Amino acid sequence: MTRRIQGEGSVYERGKRGGRPGQWVAVADLGWKGGQRDRREFTGATAREAMDRRQKFLDRRRDGFTMPKGRQPYVSEWMLHWLHNVAARKVEATTWEGSYRQKVETHIVPYFERTFLHELTEEDIEAWHADLEQVVSGRTGRHLSASTIGQCHRIMSTAIKAAVARGKLPRNPLSNVTPPSAQLPEVDPPTVEEVQLILERCRTWPTGARWVLGITTGLRQGEILGLEWPQVKLSAPASVSVLRSAARVRGEGRILKAPKSAASRRSVPLSPEAVQALTEFRAQSVRSLSGDVLFRGKTGRPLHPRVDYSDWTALLDDLKLPHYRVHDIRHGYATMLLEQGIDPRVVQALLGHSTGVLLTRYQHVRETMHHQAAAAISRAITP
Repeated sequence: MTRRIQGEGSVYERGKRGGRPGQWVAVADLGWKGGQRDRREFTGATAREAMDRRQKFLDRRRDGFTMPKGRQPYVSEWMLHWLHNVAARKVEATTWEGSYRQKVETHIVPYFERTFLHELTEEDIEAWHADLEQVVSGRTGRHLSASTIGQCHRIMSTAIKAAVARGKLPRNPLSNVTPPSAQLPEVDPPTVEEVQLILERCRTWPTGARWVLGITTGLRQGEILGLEWPQVKLSAPASVSVLRSAARVRGEGRILKAPKSAASRRSVPLSPEAVQALTEFRAQSVRSLSGDVLFRGKTGRPLHPRVDYSDWTALLDDLKLPHYRVHDIRHGYATMLLEQGIDPRVVQALLGHSTGVLLTRYQHVRETMHHQAAAAISRAITP
């Protein structure tokens, strides 16, 4: 007969056999995988000992991992070790928490919990890809996109590459398997006419200066929400210096981090419209708990990204315009500059891009520029 401790959940004592003392068992239920429930048992001479062992396992699974000694590690074990001891020291906290940790713990570790690291093959990776394609996102209610699967593949490949370098397996099988191809979505920013409507409404919109600044500089949302007045120069030549970006990390709240890349640390010129909007906005602003930060919520603290987005959608609803993303303002800035004939390399620098992403993300604008080039050469050769 078994006995349970009240309130301890799945903890019980196995019956005595052959005159030996009974053994306490604490069970960890890890959910379903491949149609079967994944249960782990942790034993001890006492209930407390068994529960302590279970808790250590769960803490290790959640907060980090120490590689096992005396046997070959599983892929899942190496991924957790790499995540907490290698990746955490190399990537931004926001990227680690919002992308690396989520993908490793949700989409990689559960699948490879019983695959030995040194036995990992290309066929294992292909089967994993097929499994991910059947996963339905709890956030969107749709199957994982090819882009998400590709990100998981790249994160795992980086971790396995590190394992190869340490001699834990002979090669990186992910290098020989191509993840599902993801097509970049067509850039569809607000039209020039819509931008003009938004700017006109911003004259009387309570937070209009924030949207005038976004439209006329192409700054990322985090860059704008991290701006402080010492970084804004309203006298000629007016400009804004991007030195930090506001972000949120679970457990830490709002932080200011370095820009995405060295190219993102930049100075962006301010148009007369932006100078006027910011000058009027500054005259109306009251110094508060947030110090020198430009944009604040009703409590006086730095503006939360969700509140910022809600204000943007309210502005669009007021004008009966489609619900463009906040990031679409940035695309609109680049589109208008390119269509005005500004050198793509200049636009790239203003956006803070470290690569020539404009050549692929703005294909439709590129075609417009081609037509302009054809018209220009025609004018040049026409008597």
